[in-house]
Amino acid sequence: MLQRIHHWLSPKIAVSYLIAVAAIVSPLWFFPLMSAVGFHDKQRVVEVSCTVFTAIFIAIWLVRNDVASRLHNALLIKLLAVFFLLGIISSAHAYSSRHAFFEWANFLLLFMISYVIALEIAIRGEASLDQILRLCGLGCGFYIFIEIISYIAILVVGHQSPNEMLIFGFDNYRFFNHVQTITLPLLGLLIYRSNAGKEKIFAWGVTSVWWALLFVSAGRGTSIGLLAGICAALFYLRKDALPWCRLMLWTALIGLGVYLLFYVLIPLALGLQPFGFLFSVVGRTIENPDSSRWPLWMRAWEIMLARPWLGAGPLHFAHFGRDIQGGAHPHNWVLQIACEWGIPALLCLVAAIAIGLKRLLSIHQYLAPTDIKNHLTLAAWLTTGVAILMDGLVSGLIVMPTSQLWIALYIGCAWGWVVSLTPSRAEARLQLFMPVRACGVIVMLAAIYFLANGLWPEILNLPLYEEQSLQRDLYANPAYRPRIWLGGYF
Repeated sequence: MLQRIHHWLSPKIAVSYLIAVAAIVSPLWFFPLMSAVGFHDKQRVVEVSCTVFTAIFIAIWLVRNDVASRLHNALLIKLLAVFFLLGIISSAHAYSSRHAFFEWANFLLLFMISYVIALEIAIRGEASLDQILRLCGLGCGFYIFIEIISYIAILVVGHQSPNEMLIFGFDNYRFFNHVQTITLPLLGLLIYRSNAGKEKIFAWGVTSVWWALLFVSAGRGTSIGLLAGICAALFYLRKDALPWCRLMLWTALIGLGVYLLFYVLIPLALGLQPFGFLFSVVGRTIENPDSSRWPLWMRAWEIMLARPWLGAGPLHFAHFGRDIQGGAHPHNWVLQIACEWGIPALLCLVAAIAIGLKRLLSIHQYLAPTDIKNHLTLAAWLTTGVAILMDGLVSGLIVMPTSQLWIALYIGCAWGWVVSLTPSRAEARLQLFMPVRACGVIVMLAAIYFLANGLWPEILNLPLYEEQSLQRDLYANPAYRPRIWLGGYF
């Protein structure tokens, strides 16, 4: 059975590598799709391309195979099945089913991306995981190279540029912070899993500069999420997590030094003000502690109370919250699922997350005391998972296309790693009979249709859609609030 799957998941079709590359190049898409299209919309196209490819891949796999590797916990899969079933019922009753079904299909196929990545890592072992981490390091390194060019250009001009210009490739620098919430622990893990010499030095350098960029953008949600994740790893793993905590501390301190040198001292020496948002973070926090989230949270709460069972429909906060002009999503993943998918769906999702975290932590019992590399890998997975959950309580982490791809990649890597270390887990078989396989193919084809229908016809003229969706005749100073596209509202 594993030989059949291994043949199908040949090196020529490494979905995990393709997804990693797509997530890396997503903010670096220099080629314009059409005039006046922002980074967010191009990133959405990249993400949807990945999900459609995965749906086709799985459909072909179901046609060609009658067995699958049992990677899952039965209860977890049942909970997710109920979650998606409730989501599709909610979508059918939504104000705009076209938009709701898009969100449903996107979430489903992101989960399937995680499954395929987990399957590849469970079969190929740590070599596949290490290659994904190397791709992450190389991608972040290339992004840093572009940031260096932008930094030099700003210094050459000699004028005080807006701080927003310091972060390249995102319509809002906070979207970059969402990506950092996942990638910073991955880069830290790369350090420990790299070979000694130039490879390890490179990993240290990229991770430290990645911290420096976090100080530049002063991402509070990312910082709090990472701190909570590191504390959770230390609390659960105790002394086994100490090397991981020291690593994250040292790279953060080096990153702070890089920030102070290049973004504070050098600009001051040139007669400019310090670059970045770090020195204003205290004032911003005192002046606006909830970052204008409170009206969004209250609207989400109102929607949830009005529609507790099925919610307003996936993605529909973008419709019912448009008069607030503060965001097309509530900047809180719990409230988002509750008000859009319904409270029962939220409970299913929370239970599935709890089971997944419990399964992750249970791997500790299989690790030898001397197995430092896997202890640190477990600490990195726990840190990332907690960071995502915490940052997602105050941000659009689960909404933006690039961070969605990184979350799917993280779940797949952690899932596959857990399976690979669980005795006999990757060898277990799950028989897929013809009706099950046929239903799976139908679901994948339906998901592709829902994605296409959700993007059409706006994708034909995104600048015009953005003009229309901002409703300039209703609001004096409308702002771009992305959800599917940069236009945001519908």
